[in-house]
Amino acid sequence: MIDSSSWPVVRWTMPASIPDEGAERVLAEFDALLHRGERFVVVFDGAERPEQSPQFLRLYKGWYRQRRKELGRWVAGAVRIEPDEVKRKAVLGKLMNAALAAFMPYPFRVFASDEEARPQLDQWLGR
Repeated sequence: MIDSSSWPVVRWTMPASIPDEGAERVLAEFDALLHRGERFVVVFDGAERPEQSPQFLRLYKGWYRQRRKELGRWVAGAVRIEPDEVKRKAVLGKLMNAALAAFMPYPFRVFASDEEARPQLDQWLGR
């Protein structure tokens, strides 16, 4: 689910659901990235949210609130890869919501492909 093998580019492939017994493990994986104490970028793909994962969504809300400052410090930016144009526009529409934009502790963009996103990731990483 979370692949940091291309550090400082981290890919989080979101499944459609996260079993309750795996919810804490997923957040612990991301905590480990934050504890590295180095700036990185996140590439999200897969499902937009694991909708059938009430335990994960509940834990994630609290985790996010507690880690917001750390996320802003260590996550240089995040992109969502969405090849489907209709879905991409829907995600972009959500990001334009002023309340959501103000809550995000790092820049977030949506692209159709990894190739399209690469210049933005490089910019955030100062390459």
